[in-house]
Amino acid sequence: MKRWEETITIKAPADKVFAYVSDFAHHAEWSLNNLQVSRADSGPVVVGTVYSTEAKQFGTQRETSTITEMSAPRDFGWMSVGALGSVHHRFLISEDAGTTTLTRSAEFVETKTLAKITMFKTSKDLPKGLRSDLSRIKAAVEAPAS
Repeated sequence: MKRWEETITIKAPADKVFAYVSDFAHHAEWSLNNLQVSRADSGPVVVGTVYSTEAKQFGTQRETSTITEMSAPRDFGWMSVGALGSVHHRFLISEDAGTTTLTRSAEFVETKTLAKITMFKTSKDLPKGLRSDLSRIKAAVEAPAS
């Protein structure tokens, strides 16, 4: 299936970067398309925790996102299922002397008709979106504490 990946360097320790990207409430801060996030239940966030999301892209997109990987401070992933199909999202995090390399990837696991119809545009737009996400994450994590 189609997969995209982008990387950025952040001047912050890996545990701080992991804490930010693994908190789904923060995804609305750095994601495009007016993302709204709500959690289906309460309790600790673990592999299997489910969120509902809504974004404005090709109309209103409602998805269910389930955490699939959560290994602090190096790996966080989730599977989103919606009108486009199933997409596996992942952050890989590595630290060297207080500087963190953050890699963001997205991979279509299953494509539905809408994704197939829009794949040419998606293939052009998704890498830009990943870079934008990473830039927003970098700015948020590197910002002075208030």
